[in-house]
Amino acid sequence: MMVTGLVICHGNLAFEFVNAVEKILGSTDSLYPFTNENLSPETLYHHLVSFLHKQGGDDVIIMADLRGGSCWTVAKRISHEFPKIHVISGVNLPMLISFLTKRDTVPPEELPAILEQDTHRGVRMD
Repeated sequence: MMVTGLVICHGNLAFEFVNAVEKILGSTDSLYPFTNENLSPETLYHHLVSFLHKQGGDDVIIMADLRGGSCWTVAKRISHEFPKIHVISGVNLPMLISFLTKRDTVPPEELPAILEQDTHRGVRMD
């Protein structure tokens, strides 16, 4: 089972997240950053759809930065058109580490809920 991750954020945040997680876990071929910088939502949508068509029929989890923001809105639109896409908001490093370490062992339909749990576990007040 192959699960692909897309990280969609404002500015360069997605690229920095992917860069940071690769420094922690090593290079990955299953996590792709996207930005909405200087793109209309419609243009971002077309970039993502084009990428998804090239990827084939893999399960995809889109991790967006902000629920309700333009990146999330585009991701939700896409998820209505592609049945094997799930969207999670609030992307952070614990979510990405969880994705990369569990994507090959957890069934794709269960992975989003586990990512949400692991994301919350990564946020603590000490």
